[in-house]
Amino acid sequence: MQPFANNPALRSHFDTQVNFFTELAQRSVDSARQLSELNLRLAQQLMEESISTSRQLLACSDPLQAGNVALRAMEPLARHLRQYQQQLVDLVSGAQVALTHTAETHIPEAGRSAAALADDMARRSLDAGAAFATMQRPSGDGGLWRGPNGSQQKPG
Repeated sequence: MQPFANNPALRSHFDTQVNFFTELAQRSVDSARQLSELNLRLAQQLMEESISTSRQLLACSDPLQAGNVALRAMEPLARHLRQYQQQLVDLVSGAQVALTHTAETHIPEAGRSAAALADDMARRSLDAGAAFATMQRPSGDGGLWRGPNGSQQKPG
């Protein structure tokens, strides 16, 4: 009986699974990288706006003028958050499309390799059962049986 490590059906199924999970991991890492870049851009924009607004507030001598500066600072903040939200939606939908495409590409092949592996294992099981039954048949010479190495043995 061939060891499982040298079984072509098992190796093919294993390779298919590894390729599938590798591509899923690559897509996930790419999406995480894009999300990190998006978060960094938002943080940078908010920091720049905050520094600019702080400088304007420090330059104000009148409290009413400071209130107006603070209100004007809200518009760029809201704009940045709207842009972030839209880019986040685009990123998540793109990640979903990429992961779905990866799954649609690899799952049929995984199913085929699993079916081939199951067929191979069933065939091997039948072959092993037949070989065992052949070894255990009476040899026709006075109750002797054939042992695993083909030698004749008394039962019991």
